[in-house]
Amino acid sequence: MKASISVNAVTNELTITIEGSNWGTIQDLDFYQGEAGVRDLLKVAGQELTADLMRRQQVDAECLDFDGQTYYRKEASVGHYQTLYGGLAVERHLYQTSAGGETICPLEINCQMNFGSATPLLAEVIGFKLASATAGEVEQDLAKSHGLKLSDSYLREVGGRVGQIAVERCSDWQLAIPAPSAPVKTIASGVDGAMMPLVGEAYKEAMCGTIALYEQRGERLSTEYQGEMPQAGKTDFARNFAARVKQTLAFFPSALHVCLGDGAKWNWEFFGKHFPKAILILDFFHATLHLHQAAELIFGAGERAEAYYEDWRARLLEEVNGASGLLRSLIRYRKQGELTAAVGRKLDAEINYFRQNIRRMDYAVFRVLGFPIGSGVTEAACKELIKSRFCRSGMRWKRDSGAQILQLRAIKLSQQWDGFWTNVMQQAT
Repeated sequence: MKASISVNAVTNELTITIEGSNWGTIQDLDFYQGEAGVRDLLKVAGQELTADLMRRQQVDAECLDFDGQTYYRKEASVGHYQTLYGGLAVERHLYQTSAGGETICPLEINCQMNFGSATPLLAEVIGFKLASATAGEVEQDLAKSHGLKLSDSYLREVGGRVGQIAVERCSDWQLAIPAPSAPVKTIASGVDGAMMPLVGEAYKEAMCGTIALYEQRGERLSTEYQGEMPQAGKTDFARNFAARVKQTLAFFPSALHVCLGDGAKWNWEFFGKHFPKAILILDFFHATLHLHQAAELIFGAGERAEAYYEDWRARLLEEVNGASGLLRSLIRYRKQGELTAAVGRKLDAEINYFRQNIRRMDYAVFRVLGFPIGSGVTEAACKELIKSRFCRSGMRWKRDSGAQILQLRAIKLSQQWDGFWTNVMQQAT
């Protein structure tokens, strides 16, 4: 099939003529096959319309100035491009200096072709889909939904170009925060790590950060995700995440800032360095895990341990200074001297855990103030941002390609894709 278009400027009518198609035959098919026929017709029309758009970006001047040099027109040649509607062959001019060397193509520059042979719309779709699915899955998806036949290697190449822009530019662009549906009372920051498989390095810890906005009643309004590939010292993650949190705090200056963590030393050192005025909260779930371990060390597994655990779990939630009471109780049982040396050492570790975190465990007060007391948002983000995409069976990731996909996935999950792509297109202009 072949399509042609004509435009009536007076009536503002666009006419698309498709040759080689028998609409009557399509009409006689069963409905499903008819729909497939319609899809094929739309593909042909889409190809011709896109080709027309590209031809209108053609430049045929004999010479032109570009980056301070004069380029001269060469003989017209055919360029091959991939679109969301299939492949195109478009005649265009290349230009070259009198000294030879690299050629430029004004048509490709004007069409914002920064993604190899893929047009911007196709590149965006590929990048968006690769944020959630493997190249093989995207290959099947595009074949089924759009009738496109693109290899997984081609998809990885195009997606890599899109992802590299995200890696290099996102921290500079300061992507807009989705407008909340209610006034923001609390901003909760959380950090955690998740192991991911690297080529030649086995499993290493990638970092995940979340910035959650909460309204007056404690309902979460939105969550932004930040991720970083494994790195010794976590310096890139610390710098980028801290900068983004500070941007968010500046955007909502009247909101209170809460930092949630699971007790890891690095978390509190990071929060203390970058957010000394924040309210620090130990994740309640992790606190109760240590409470349960302490109860079984004192009483052994059984009803007495469970009763002790349930009692103090409730008191941590409901009583002001409940953590101080728990610490005194644990110390009292430790001093009774009825534990073996090995059990005593383990209980000492639990007591030390609560002693170090006691200022972050005022859960009764936090709840009255409407603050979140759990880091479940961040832990879920580790699974959604990292585990579900990077830890499938048989996967191993190179650092560069992994960083590209990780950034695209964070943008997508944070509902920031449209803002990201607007910046990509502005950069390509």
